[in-house]
This record gives sequence, structure tokens and C-alpha cells, in this order.
Amino acid sequence: MNELTRDILIGTVFVVGLISFINGEFILSSTFFAVTAIASYIKVNRKPINTIQLS
Repeated sequence: MNELTRDILIGTVFVVGLISFINGEFILSSTFFAVTAIASYIKVNRKPINTIQLS
């Protein structure tokens, strides 16, 4: 999944969570906000895997 697709997915989940919150579905909105926060955190703190170089 490339960066644009991931950004669109995170944004869409956030908007759905916001709409759920406005409609009073607090359990669903909390779930969507949690998924958005975790996905954003994973995206920001992603580190490349170091390869072992034998010399």
C-alpha cells in the first residue's frame, strides 16, 4: 500500500468516526478514532529494517 492510499484510508476512517460521533454512536466513534490514532502512530514511527552486513 503506497503513502497516498494509506493517507486516504486514515482520513476516511477519521471522517467516519467524526460522523459517528455527531450521530451519537459513541462506541463506534471511539473505535474509529482509536484505529486512526494507531494507524497514524505506526505510520509516523515506522523505521526501516536494518540489514546485516557481513564484512
